[in-house]
Amino acid sequence: MPEQEKEKGDVMKEVFMGLVLCLVVHSCSPVHIVERGTSKRPNALVQAGEPIAVMPFETESVWSNLGSQLSDELVVNLLEHAPHLTIVPGSMVKNYLLNSNLTVSGLPDPHAIHDLQRGVRCRYLLTGNLYTSIGDIRYTSTYSARLAKGSLTLRLIDCDSLTVVWGSHVEGSYATTLYYIEKDAPTSYRTDGELLIELIRDMAARAAKNFY
Repeated sequence: MPEQEKEKGDVMKEVFMGLVLCLVVHSCSPVHIVERGTSKRPNALVQAGEPIAVMPFETESVWSNLGSQLSDELVVNLLEHAPHLTIVPGSMVKNYLLNSNLTVSGLPDPHAIHDLQRGVRCRYLLTGNLYTSIGDIRYTSTYSARLAKGSLTLRLIDCDSLTVVWGSHVEGSYATTLYYIEKDAPTSYRTDGELLIELIRDMAARAAKNFY
């Protein structure tokens, strides 16, 4: 009996030590801090005095300047509604990339992020991809609309930890009615360029609201 009790005591001791070890391992494990992305908005992440470099957003075509227009509109919104933030505009980032012979597309690699951080002195890097389309929607034989649609993906990168700490998706549309006069071609009161400008302004304003 004493031997059985001693054996039972040894087993209990091993179980107890196992539980202690398990608690220690889990309390030190980084599992609980790898939760990055959409849990916190930028207005809760970015502190005053931590510069954000806004990159010109990428588009489907290298010839399109809509991505640069959207990043510029975003910067204007941030300067107007979040003056406590330090913003490095996309034009400055673009000039640094050109002068440094750096090509950054998609999600920048660690070396490019560190080069940008040193070059423009930023803590965060805001990147994104913009997709746009424009076309007609025919409702009846005499009534249709010209519709511009856009889809924007945003990523906020912490340059110190090289991690994406926040991401978001913004969609928008802007339309104008097409008028038919007898058999003439449909008439619109807005050009395609005007539709895209209004679309860009709306999407930039809604994206900027995440920072204030």
